[in-house]
Amino acid sequence: MNYEQYIKDNFIYNSNGTLTRTDRKNSLGSLDKDGYLIIKVKGKQFKAHRIVWLLNYGEFPKTELDHKNRKKLDNRIENLMESNRIHNNRNKDIIEKPNKETGLSGIYIDHTKGLKKKYAFKFKGKTYRFYDKYEAKKKKEELWNGQQECIWNIK
Repeated sequence: MNYEQYIKDNFIYNSNGTLTRTDRKNSLGSLDKDGYLIIKVKGKQFKAHRIVWLLNYGEFPKTELDHKNRKKLDNRIENLMESNRIHNNRNKDIIEKPNKETGLSGIYIDHTKGLKKKYAFKFKGKTYRFYDKYEAKKKKEELWNGQQECIWNIK
């Protein structure tokens, strides 16, 4: 079966990122274990953001798709970009859960004896250490903000 053509013939992309099906009613999909909207088409499952891409560009993406704002259900075409696994994971890592000891996302306490700078985070394989956890947070945000500009420009 030619799924691409079937989807083009039976789905409508709405500017708010939602899809409308013309072939069936009340079949807007369901969430998968990772929180992405999955839509079943003739027995095969497709992630909604990949369908949005198809409807806007005429073909399925050749690579992974990344949600720029990291909201998995925001499938507006301007929020989607082709990406590779490395950049997609970097984008995901930006919003990790707060550390239990520091209360800050991505900032941990380095328990190595003899260190005066105990608040730390890792960025691109390098460990950064600071005396104060808020100083560490500020530097981490600076590094990530510079990185995001690079991430969004990848094709």
